[in-house]
Amino acid sequence: MSIILVIDGGGTSTTAAAFRSGTEVARAEWPSFKPDPEASKTDDLCRALGSWLAASAIVPTDVALVVLGMSGIWADREKRWYTDDVTAAWEHYIGADVPRVAVMSDVELVQLAALGAKAGVVMIAGTGVMAVGVTPAGQRIRVGGWGPRIDDAGGGFWIGREALRAVALSLDGRGPSTNLIRPVAAFLRCDPDEPWTLQNALRTTSITNVARLAQAVCTYAAEGDAVALSIRERAAQELALVLRTARTAAGTHNPHTVVYGSLFGDEALATRTFEFAGVDPAAIHTLADVVSCAYAALR
Repeated sequence: MSIILVIDGGGTSTTAAAFRSGTEVARAEWPSFKPDPEASKTDDLCRALGSWLAASAIVPTDVALVVLGMSGIWADREKRWYTDDVTAAWEHYIGADVPRVAVMSDVELVQLAALGAKAGVVMIAGTGVMAVGVTPAGQRIRVGGWGPRIDDAGGGFWIGREALRAVALSLDGRGPSTNLIRPVAAFLRCDPDEPWTLQNALRTTSITNVARLAQAVCTYAAEGDAVALSIRERAAQELALVLRTARTAAGTHNPHTVVYGSLFGDEALATRTFEFAGVDPAAIHTLADVVSCAYAALR
């Protein structure tokens, strides 16, 4: 029987699962293969897929359909060139018989998994932040998703960057002291008791993976650190603005709302977000597994 692959290509990680006749037969997770201006990274993706299929004893010619939701892909032209790149990479690294490839954004994959063809709202809060409101007429309204250079306020990248900023302000006397110095020092591979080394690292560090600090901020907020609490509170306000705007755009009273992403795994942050948005938490549904729910919607 034919195999269907569903791939959730997020900004932080990539999850793939293989399904046969309604049953999941294999699953894998890798770092993100999100494309950047220099490379589509489809070669890396297909090399990983080829190794996984071989290890799972799945014959590539049995794969009939690949449904791929990729972060950073949204416009139709982006989907076309990315589909072409995936097809070429599959042929080169996996096999000459290329299955049908359906490319969408990672948000659209979450929308498929969460709503199917129904109206409602789906919001993702992980490294970045984005929501989609779907009207009863099927119109899709995108809110957020502008990326860290412009926006993504309240997301993991934003929270991590705020942690770095708070420690920098503390070190030069412009801000209060904070226990966030410890996870920030660990992120920078510095000794928190050596301020000069930490200052130099802060001035020169790359913040590509700074979203990893978001969980530390939430942890220290739960322990009562005032600076971490302030960051978490501001993050909740920003997330609430995105959620509230998308719910309004959906065009119905109290639209079916589904949330997904690592930030919603922190109960305190999620609760404050829903409070600021004016939404009863009991009316919010959490999507636990995108790939299996997307496959169920496809069936």
